Amino acid sequence: MPLDLPRLFRFNLWFWCCVALFEVTNLLLEVLVWKEKFELKYLFLSFGSLAVQLALTSALMTLAHRWQLSALRLFLATALLALCYIPLFNYASMLLWQKYDFHLNLLLGQLDTHALAFFVWAAGFLSFSRYCQQQAQAQESHRLAQNIQQLELQALRHQLNPHFTFNALNSVCALLEAERFEDAELMSEQLSTFLRYSLSHSPDSLVRLADELSAIEAYLTLQKTRFGDKLRVQWHIDEQVKQQLVPALLLQPLVENAIKYAVAARQNGATITISGGQCDGLVQLSVQDDGPGAQSAAGHGTGVGLRNIRDRLYQHFGEQARLVVQSLPAGFSVAIALPPQQSSAL
Repeated sequence: MPLDLPRLFRFNLWFWCCVALFEVTNLLLEVLVWKEKFELKYLFLSFGSLAVQLALTSALMTLAHRWQLSALRLFLATALLALCYIPLFNYASMLLWQKYDFHLNLLLGQLDTHALAFFVWAAGFLSFSRYCQQQAQAQESHRLAQNIQQLELQALRHQLNPHFTFNALNSVCALLEAERFEDAELMSEQLSTFLRYSLSHSPDSLVRLADELSAIEAYLTLQKTRFGDKLRVQWHIDEQVKQQLVPALLLQPLVENAIKYAVAARQNGATITISGGQCDGLVQLSVQDDGPGAQSAAGHGTGVGLRNIRDRLYQHFGEQARLVVQSLPAGFSVAIALPPQQSSAL
C-alpha cells in the first residue's frame, strides 16, 4: 500500500518545529534564570539546526519509503545520521558561543541528548507511517467492499427471469393468434411498464412505495394472463405509506417467490396478500400467500432473492430494518420493517 508522503512530510515538519520550540524555550529560560546574555545568533543556530534536521530526516524518510527499509535498518540509518549531524552542530555551537577552546572530544558532547531527538523521530515516523498505512488499507477495503456491493446490486438488477419474459412474449403472440387484440394490447402495455421500471431503476436506489406497487401490479397482471383464476391478489396498503422510500425491486422478488411456490405449485392456485402500513414507528410491509406453507419453506426461505433483499435493507437502513420470514401451516409470509423515510414528491 503506497504511503501518503505529503502527510508524512507534514508530520516531519511538525516534529522538528516542536523540537526547535523546546530549544528556544530552553534558551529563554537560560537567559531569564542564569542571566545569560541574549543574542540573535543563538536563534539563528536553533532555526538553522531545524532546517538541517528537517532536510536530513526528509531525505532519510524518502529513502526509507523508496527502499522499503525495515524498522531495524531505519534505526541504524538514523544512528548514522545522528553521528554525522551532532559533531557539526557542536562545532557550530562552539563557534557561536566561543566559551571553550576547540577540542575533538567536544564534538561528541551531549551525544545522548541530541541523538535522543533523532531516535524519537524514527519511532514517531514508524508509528505514524504504520497508522497511515492502516488508514489507507481501511479506506481501500471500504472502497472494495462498496464496489463488490455495487456489483452485487447490478447483478440483482439483471436477475429478471428470462423465462418470464419469454413466456410473456409468447402469451402476447398467442393472444394475437387468437385475435384477442385488446388483451394482447393490455398485456404488452403491462410488460412494457414492468420492464421499463425494472431496467430504469438501479436496485441500490430508493423509490416511492407507490411506484414499486405500480410495477408489481403490472407484473401481476402479466402473471394473471398466464395463471388465470389460479392467481388471486389482495391489496391492503395504507395511503400514508405510499410516499415511503424503499429500495427499488424490493417486493417484486417476494411476489415472484409466492407465484412460484404457491400459485404455480397448486392446482387451485393461491391468494397473494400484499400489505403495507405503520406500526410502532416503523413502516411494515408484507407479502403473504395461502399456499403449501411449511412444505415450500426450503425454496421460499433460502432463495437468492431473499438474501439480496436482506443485504440491501442492511445497506440502506442498517440495523433499523428487519426481514422476517415465516412458514405457516397453510401459507408463507415475508414481513419487512423499515424506518420512516418519506419522499418529498406529492
